[in-house]
Amino acid sequence: MTTPTLKSLIKSTLLRFNTLANASSFANHATYPMRIVLGDHDGERGEFWVVTPADASRLERAGYEMA
Repeated sequence: MTTPTLKSLIKSTLLRFNTLANASSFANHATYPMRIVLGDHDGERGEFWVVTPADASRLERAGYEMA
């Protein structure tokens, strides 16, 4: 089994934020429904990704966690 790459999982827009507050604010004020996913961690700095619900379900199946 091959490991899917991030580009193959994300079909729409991926917006990266460094705080949950900023990601939540953007997702709550977006025109369309958006979900927050815990992104890859770079040392102590975590990332929060705001993605579409379809992309969120693909990322969740690939092992990423919802925020």
